[in-house]
This record gives sequence, structure tokens and C-alpha cells, in this order.
Amino acid sequence: MSTSLIALATEGAEKTRELPMPAVMYAVIALVAFALLLAVTWAFRGTAAKLGQGTPIRGGATAPRHSRAGHH
Repeated sequence: MSTSLIALATEGAEKTRELPMPAVMYAVIALVAFALLLAVTWAFRGTAAKLGQGTPIRGGATAPRHSRAGHH
């Protein structure tokens, strides 16, 4: 009985699926993807201030500009 269990266990271990590429490549692809996302984010730094969307305030946020036109 124990021999048949060992044979069954070893037979099941042989039916594995291999990854389509080495496991390290998944980490490399993830690192490259995050680097590209960082580059896109870095490219748009300071865009709000350049477009005049508000005046910078402490903490990195912007305060809306209020115009006096049309007020009595």
C-alpha cells in the first residue's frame, strides 16, 4: 500500500506546468513598467503651476485664484 502511495505522489509531481519565461524576467518587466510610470509622472511635475491653475501653498497643494471681475 505504501509503495502505491509513493508512486501516486511522484506521478502527480511530474505533471507541472513550466513558466513561459524565467521567473526573474517577471521582476525585470515589473521594474521596467514602474520606471516608465515614474518617468511619465516626472514629466508632468509642476504642470499645474505652469498653466496657472492656482497659487502654490504650503504642503504642495494649490489654492484657487479668485478674480474680482464681476463682483460689486
